[in-house]
Order: sequence, then structure tokens, then C-alpha cells
Amino acid sequence: MKAIPGIAVVSLLLVGLAGCTSAGTKSAHVAPAAVNGTATTEMRTRPDDAYIAEVEWIARQRGVRVHWVNPPEKRVSIVSR
Repeated sequence: MKAIPGIAVVSLLLVGLAGCTSAGTKSAHVAPAAVNGTATTEMRTRPDDAYIAEVEWIARQRGVRVHWVNPPEKRVSIVSR
């Protein structure tokens, strides 16, 4: 009876190892296309004007005054050459 738990543990280990080896070598990584060496992409933050306008419009409809302490921002990428 003591052999059954040992056999179960060994079986689970073998199944786990077999699953890892059958995963293959494919990756989800996609190589980027050729990039122009002079162009650079930079991420900056800008105020999210559309969201700010929408919130302020709703606030005016309800008679509430909005004072932005930390206005919402969105990240934009800027390509410079």
C-alpha cells in the first residue's frame, strides 16, 4: 500500500514533464519590421481633452462645478525624424 502514493507522485511528475516538452519552441513574439534608423518614437502624456470635456459637460448639466486637481492624461506616441 505504501507504493501507491509513490507511484502516483512519479506519474504526476512524468505527466508534467511530458507536458512541458510537448509545448514546442514556437513563441508569440513577432519580430518588428525594418525600422528607419533616423525615426524615433517617443511616448508622452497629454491631457485627455475628450474625457475632460465630457465630464465637465455632464457636471454643467447637473449644476456641479469641476476643479481638476490631477487632470486625466493619455499616452501618445510621437514619431520624430
